[in-house]
Amino acid sequence: MIGFDIGGTKCAVNLADVSDGIKLLDKISFPTESPKGYEYAKKRLFEAAWEILRRNHTGADRLLAMGVSCGGPLDSRKGIVLSPPHLPGWDAVPLTEHIEDEFGVPAFLQNDANACALVEWKLGAGSGTKNMIFCTMGTGFGAGIIAEDVLLRGANDMAGEIGHLRLDREGPVGFGKAGSVEGFCSGEGIGLQARMYTEEQMKKGRKPAWVADGIAIDGINAGIISQYAHKGDPDAVYIYERAGDRLGRALSILVDAFNPEMIVIGSIFVRCEKLLRPSMEKAMREEALSHALEACRVVPAKTGEQIGDLASIMAACYGMGIDAVPAGFPETEGAARHYNRLFERYPALVPLKGSVLDAFNILRRTYRSGGKLLVCGNGGSAADSDHIVGELMKGFYLSRPLEQPLRDRIGEAGARLQSALPAIALTHHTALSTAFLNDVEPSMVFAQQVLGYGRAGDTLLCLSTSGNSANVVNAAQVARTAGMRIIAFTGETGGRLAAVSDVLLNVPGTVTADIQELHLPVYHTLCAMLEEEFFGDRTVGQI
Repeated sequence: MIGFDIGGTKCAVNLADVSDGIKLLDKISFPTESPKGYEYAKKRLFEAAWEILRRNHTGADRLLAMGVSCGGPLDSRKGIVLSPPHLPGWDAVPLTEHIEDEFGVPAFLQNDANACALVEWKLGAGSGTKNMIFCTMGTGFGAGIIAEDVLLRGANDMAGEIGHLRLDREGPVGFGKAGSVEGFCSGEGIGLQARMYTEEQMKKGRKPAWVADGIAIDGINAGIISQYAHKGDPDAVYIYERAGDRLGRALSILVDAFNPEMIVIGSIFVRCEKLLRPSMEKAMREEALSHALEACRVVPAKTGEQIGDLASIMAACYGMGIDAVPAGFPETEGAARHYNRLFERYPALVPLKGSVLDAFNILRRTYRSGGKLLVCGNGGSAADSDHIVGELMKGFYLSRPLEQPLRDRIGEAGARLQSALPAIALTHHTALSTAFLNDVEPSMVFAQQVLGYGRAGDTLLCLSTSGNSANVVNAAQVARTAGMRIIAFTGETGGRLAAVSDVLLNVPGTVTADIQELHLPVYHTLCAMLEEEFFGDRTVGQI
């Protein structure tokens, strides 16, 4: 993928490999020169994109998609930039359309705060959370909000503009409003407050240390004040304490409104956490609801100076429905044992080691995010669909007792239930299937069920020895549009499913029965690995 990170001061063009997480490969940066307008910037961006492809010996035909991270206002759904204040002349610019016309691949636009929120959620401090807020605390102040594993964009991409909230009737101007969060907490706001404070002190006949050191008032900014504050200068420490207090009051609004489990803050907070945190926490204790505050941690961003580059690629990953979390080896010894045992027992499957691990990671992410598995196939593959569901929905090698709080809520019957990994075989539902086969279109019978059951974050597992079963391929195509991941079990050719699946498990063989015999140990292994990963720490099982 290629990503455009567009700012009012500078732009960057990034090339990344997204086959396993996001691996940044190359970067070209240049000044935006925003007074020159959109056409000039577009020319520079496109030239840099072609150059980065050339110097990495690749072409646009190798690109999966392109992403753009840019300050708002914008319309991410339509790919239009709508007159950002830092980009004069960018008025209703259909940027993604221009990119697609130039490079011939899908392009996606995202508000920079939202794109950075996705980066910290998937790759940074917020990894593993379901409710997280990322705050940009740089030149300006904004937020990207993740709620129940969903990025909130709002009706027209204005969700999260916390910088515009007014904390006081009077105060420094930020986001066009006096006394706003941005006026108090952004880099520009802290610099403005520092200059105002300096003038007040000089009127009283005293010079802060930076003035005594020869720094002119118009040269004072947040960075300079932080240097003095880190050295313990009381005036500088006081300025950051005030900023921390207002930051805490702003975060309290987010805590009360969204009940996040984590707030991640970038830029200035990363560099000045120890200056801001004491007064920030004091204000939050005073302002936020105690139960909501107990559930929330405030932490600095982890992705550092790369966050803008990663955000531009993440915009494309998010648009394409790609989970950018790097795949990993199983976290439990039991899962790793099942994985290794598969290839010891079936040497013919060794070429699929990477694909089996990829399938396991997709399924692990699905279940960790609260998703489910849909399974479909015909004939013997229909029987395999049922078999897979049976191994996931109850104990396989392990007994899977319910966790004690759930057992207590259910009562006596809880002791006779087992923990499940949700899975549905689309091969049943006789009334629905026969009605649809008779009344509508036989080749769409599984697709109809995917349309009804499937949600973004779910996974569809397709079984077709030829890879060409029309009803299975149609289901995969509908799943793709729903933002689902697709795992395909086929014979060695892969058939049509090879082109629409995220992971292809094309076992060796061309004879239907031989292919199905090799499908079974593969899906048994995946079910056993998932069971170990989710329930292996609760009870002891044996292979």
